[in-house]
Amino acid sequence: MAPTKDEEDPVIAEYDVFLTPALEEQILLLQYPNRPRNRPYNSEYGATPHDMRIKPNAGFVELDVKLNTNHNFNKYMGLKWGDATATSKQLHNASGTYGPAAGLAPAKARNARRDGTLKDPAQRELDLENDLQSFKEAEREHRVHEAQTLGGQIIRHDNELASGKPHYFVGAFQRDKLFLTKIDGTVQMRPTFHHLDAEDERARLAASRAQADAAGPKQEQGAQSLLQKLKENKEQKELSLEERLKLVLSAAEMEKWIRMEYVDDEDQRAYDKFEEALKIANTDTVPHLRSQLDNDAFLDAIGLPRDGSPTRRRKRAPRRKQDPEHVDISDEDADEEIGGAPAG
Repeated sequence: MAPTKDEEDPVIAEYDVFLTPALEEQILLLQYPNRPRNRPYNSEYGATPHDMRIKPNAGFVELDVKLNTNHNFNKYMGLKWGDATATSKQLHNASGTYGPAAGLAPAKARNARRDGTLKDPAQRELDLENDLQSFKEAEREHRVHEAQTLGGQIIRHDNELASGKPHYFVGAFQRDKLFLTKIDGTVQMRPTFHHLDAEDERARLAASRAQADAAGPKQEQGAQSLLQKLKENKEQKELSLEERLKLVLSAAEMEKWIRMEYVDDEDQRAYDKFEEALKIANTDTVPHLRSQLDNDAFLDAIGLPRDGSPTRRRKRAPRRKQDPEHVDISDEDADEEIGGAPAG
């Protein structure tokens, strides 16, 4: 006699499932698609993020990971990109951020005599060679690009765009209990290249500096943000996808970064917060959830039947007492009989 399906795949454990109460803090799931799972960003592998920042309204997150400058590190390029980043922050981009997180905003050049000078190529090359000879000193004075920046945009799970999509939960096991905590959003953290953008922007500024000085100061018209214009023009109308994208970029440009403290996952504070936020201390007093749906109602609720599909589920009419000589057939049975009847 062949074994039953239950015998082939027996139940080996059962858990009581608990939903943790809503937290004041946001729970964001940070994913690292370009990092192997067996080499996470933490102190064990010498890659602890040391600077984290967020734009909560625009929905951008960035963090910096210290690089090892003693192995597989191009010191000359580290000095060159460090100089480009420092020049960018001094002359036209105080945050040092480029791309969508900065609203794709162009550089806003300032007066070099007031805010700093832009070195000519010969002087810059000489300074780089000198710093290369005393690299450790340049590293101590933060003149080296010695950090990898990871960034991404928050995908919210509670807005109108997420309607109908799955909800994500983080699970924590404790003996025979499973605690589920709802995640507010996910972020795919990928390497950013702000240092390359800074170098490219520096080259453009150097090429146009002579023309800008010869033209003299330019009188600027009264500035009006794109966000304000779109709000005035579309105050009572629904925005198109393109206009919504412009609003997002404008908000990202105007919003300032909020600095955060990053706690390593092996730190005791991380373990304490894990126990406090992702578990329920006293499970005896929690209310019990009971579903009001039977099996058929549950399948109808989660299913997405297509109109006209021959395989879609149909609601059957309630059974009635029949005359023994007359039998009613359901629509599905009638379809099967018609489809299976031989051709005349």
